Amino acid sequence: MAELQMVSYKLEDLQFFNKLDKAGQIQLENNSNFSVKYTADNTKCMAKLYQCVKDKTDGPDHQFFVSVELVGLFQITGEVSDEDKKEFHVRCYEQLFCYAETLAHQVCGAGGMPNFRLLRRPMTKDGVQIKQSK
Repeated sequence: MAELQMVSYKLEDLQFFNKLDKAGQIQLENNSNFSVKYTADNTKCMAKLYQCVKDKTDGPDHQFFVSVELVGLFQITGEVSDEDKKEFHVRCYEQLFCYAETLAHQVCGAGGMPNFRLLRRPMTKDGVQIKQSK
């Protein structure tokens, strides 16, 4: 079985604004995207996580918005199977999500929303589909 280890991560983008008039409950919508790409020799992979939370409004002017985009670089040792890639997909997401959640929590806390948390997508290796490289 192959082994996966995070080498580094980089915050590519973080956006936040809170134009809410007063404290209270608002309805939020979540958007997220996550992908993992492997080098040709399967010795490294790069994972990219984007998550956005904004208030539900009909117009283009939101009162609350936070988005975070992270890229993680991972080192792989050993022979990599498709099952390993499915497991790595989940593990890369879990590791990057922790950093994304911490960054968003700190910024939102400073912006008047100390209890804000990103929504973690439920993910299992059984739900991961591996694209075969050509």
